[in-house]
Amino acid sequence: MKHIVNVNRYGAKGGCGLTDTIGIQLALLQAKKGPVTVYIPKGVYHIIYELVIYEHTTLILHDEAVLIRKSPTAMLKNGHRLKKYYGYDGHGNINIIGGTFDAYGHTNNTNNTIMSIGHARNIQIHNVTFKNVVGGHAIDACGLDGFYVNECKFLGFRDDSGTRLFSEAVQIDIQTEGAFPKFGATDGTITKNALIENCYFGNSGDPNILPWNRAVGSHASMYDVFYENINIQHNTFEGLGDFAVTLLKAKDSSVTHNQFINCEGGIRYLAVPTGKYSLDIHKLNRGGQAGSTILIGDNTFKDIKSKPSILIKSYEDVMNKDIYIYNNHFEGESSNNIKFIKTTDIYLYNNRNLSNIKQDQVENLTHI
Repeated sequence: MKHIVNVNRYGAKGGCGLTDTIGIQLALLQAKKGPVTVYIPKGVYHIIYELVIYEHTTLILHDEAVLIRKSPTAMLKNGHRLKKYYGYDGHGNINIIGGTFDAYGHTNNTNNTIMSIGHARNIQIHNVTFKNVVGGHAIDACGLDGFYVNECKFLGFRDDSGTRLFSEAVQIDIQTEGAFPKFGATDGTITKNALIENCYFGNSGDPNILPWNRAVGSHASMYDVFYENINIQHNTFEGLGDFAVTLLKAKDSSVTHNQFINCEGGIRYLAVPTGKYSLDIHKLNRGGQAGSTILIGDNTFKDIKSKPSILIKSYEDVMNKDIYIYNNHFEGESSNNIKFIKTTDIYLYNNRNLSNIKQDQVENLTHI
């Protein structure tokens, strides 16, 4: 049976960075004794250093509990910098439920991530609001097997430098050199078996803050290691500054039942060209690779701007294949725009208001 602790018991009462951070961390440390549920009551808590959450922890925040970042560091991670973690054998079986994590980017203009979660199994995040990230990610999910995000809000991003266009609110990541600097071995452990559903991605409305550029995706890879079973469904992406979703060299994945509203682009599915992300675990360059079997169905694309609603792109002599695009609805003249580059075995079925289909070196495109 899980032990239940209230952070107030350890001195976290709100409004003081030192006592709030120490108090919450002392409560989280109770997991060293066995499975624990940590409760954070209503209040505004100041976090001045990275909190560490351990295996078999359920962290529950009151709906009106707000954690505010008051330092240049991340807010929560599931490991220690000086300890090595391999594969999926780090601190897992973690549930985080409720409340708000505010990186306070409208006044704290230092680049970092809210949650850095790596080398673990079974990570679940429910009904959490993530606000005002500067440069980094709301969640960096790096090397996870079993990652579930449900009914969360991702509100607001800041990038004064203009160099962090690629930062996703939720990064589906791989443990490679430079990708995840918080802790753990760079052993090629990749995130797989992920479901992100019923979430909202947009703006917070706070000063100096814009909507996210990218909502969910990946931008790092390793030769012969694939993102697998990544599923993104029943989400709303509004006003984003780039492609809302990017799947990179993925297999057996899906993007379904989502709404893309007033975004620069919709969904992008990419292969990996020869370069820094085609190295194997021994750092030998083995060349580009592509993914296979992606389902894109029952989505609505409304007033998509400068980029395609759907882009499938490969490089060199490898091709993404087995692409199923069905039952999507394209609203607005600019949304009627999908593009295939070096792709094979594409199946289109029952897509409404879609006539602008661009092709470059495409093989086996079938209208069912």
